[in-house]
Amino acid sequence: MWLLPDDRVRARVERRQYRSVVRHIFVSRRSGWISLRDDGEAAGGVLWYPPGTKRHSFRETLAESIPFLPAGLPHLGKATRLQRMVVSNWPKEPHWYLSVLSVSPESQRQGHGGALLEPGLAKADRQGVGCWLETQRESNIPFYARFGFKLLKELEIEPEVRLWLMWRPPACLA
Repeated sequence: MWLLPDDRVRARVERRQYRSVVRHIFVSRRSGWISLRDDGEAAGGVLWYPPGTKRHSFRETLAESIPFLPAGLPHLGKATRLQRMVVSNWPKEPHWYLSVLSVSPESQRQGHGGALLEPGLAKADRQGVGCWLETQRESNIPFYARFGFKLLKELEIEPEVRLWLMWRPPACLA
């Protein structure tokens, strides 16, 4: 909302952007999953970056950026500042990065979020690496805490705009 305050514009841009990044970034990394409702419709989706894959090729950068045009041009400075701030706080050690977790409102509180997190968490645990995320909603912190994430830092992007940074160490496998 901070970058694209108009609800209709934001919805249109987000749909284009998600389609593009799934197709051009996450399919090749084999690190995106969906959860289905009983009626077969999608309840939600998750996109993870496996360790060492957060850097984008030129093609991937275009796939991520073009959907924001032209609506995002007036906000390019804000977006750049936000990206620099977020990247400067990323952990140095190898980790799985939770880029997106989204569950439709009518499908929330039915176990879809946890089911979506499970494949990425399991892969991280098998590899013996941690998991990282940033959340835009303070109310999400207890949800992620249930899966072992600990709050490390709160970033104030500008007054009333915050991100909460969370880390989950790898679980010990018996």
